[in-house]
Amino acid sequence: MISFENVSKAYRGQQEPVVRDLSFQIPQGQIVVLIGPSGCGKTTCLKMINRLVKITSGKILIDGEDIMERDPIQLRRTMGYVIQQTGIFPHMTVRQNIEIIPTLQKEDKDKIYRNTLKLMDMVGLDPDEYLDRYPTQLSGGQLQRVGVARAFATDPEIILMDEPFSALDPITRAQLQDELLFLQSNMKKTIVFVTHDMDEAIKIADRIAILSGGELVQYDTPEKIMKEPANDYVARFVGPKRLWTKPEFIRAEDIMVTDPATVPEDLPIFKAMEIMRTEHVDSVLVLDTERRLLGSVSARAILDCADKQVACSSIMSSPGLTSAPNRDLVWLLAKFNETGCRTMPVIDSQGRLMGLITTSSLVTTMSQQFSPESGKEAAG
Repeated sequence: MISFENVSKAYRGQQEPVVRDLSFQIPQGQIVVLIGPSGCGKTTCLKMINRLVKITSGKILIDGEDIMERDPIQLRRTMGYVIQQTGIFPHMTVRQNIEIIPTLQKEDKDKIYRNTLKLMDMVGLDPDEYLDRYPTQLSGGQLQRVGVARAFATDPEIILMDEPFSALDPITRAQLQDELLFLQSNMKKTIVFVTHDMDEAIKIADRIAILSGGELVQYDTPEKIMKEPANDYVARFVGPKRLWTKPEFIRAEDIMVTDPATVPEDLPIFKAMEIMRTEHVDSVLVLDTERRLLGSVSARAILDCADKQVACSSIMSSPGLTSAPNRDLVWLLAKFNETGCRTMPVIDSQGRLMGLITTSSLVTTMSQQFSPESGKEAAG
């Protein structure tokens, strides 16, 4: 775990510090993205972790150890580092670039070469074709793949990545983002990733740290930041329609009606009919005393029943398809489409009613991405 404790950085001759009193923790094995506008301090934060930039005040701890108590060269050799310009040495071959740190550490040559072959395969480069090439013979995407391979060459627990894909074309960039996620799923490194692109941050991050003026504005999961921005700055930075790029972040509990018409199981059906008239609905949900969902009663079922004094439980139908609160919009839309149902109760793990999703609430949710108000916010 990497811990920032009241970390600040000020440069001589500048009135304002670049980083102000940052305190947050980067969990082991997660990708944490630092994002914000130019000059917000994100790259400075990254470089303070490997001591390329000296901390003015505060502490950065790695697994409880203050980095200032470690030799800076040894510290850097325990971390992978990938930058936008790749940092690949132009006078060295691909193989020499990847093997430079293990060679300096005097590791066994055969072991180094076997690891190099594995790394080339990991980043999708044919070793027979590329190992003896020089950087000038590679495309931008290939150079970044070599940079990633070199960062992983010593099998470090921490990888620092400073806008590594920002200079690439959109297709190559998306491919490398996918490859990074695949590598992370297998290797579970602690990756600190700097970007200015919110789409990239949302795609790859386990947690996002949004910076402004050197201060931490919000630090949370991508889903939480999109749904609950800490302030207007974050809301504007994220964008009003950003959530629609990730429909799997929109959950049943986000769009359900929280106060659907309900009746107790022993209520006479003539009273249930009156509730339907009052609520302007054509069915009600039947609950037990613990608010567990038992079924539903429709207006048609009441009209077809001769004895209006019987309890709702005697004519109710099965609840049918239900949803857990964390089901995403993609799943919900598929189920509505498959079954042709018009309503779907949302229940918790004990079967208690939490809310109701209707075709109307779905239409309302979907229409929000096209609403004039959203357009005005986006334009602002």
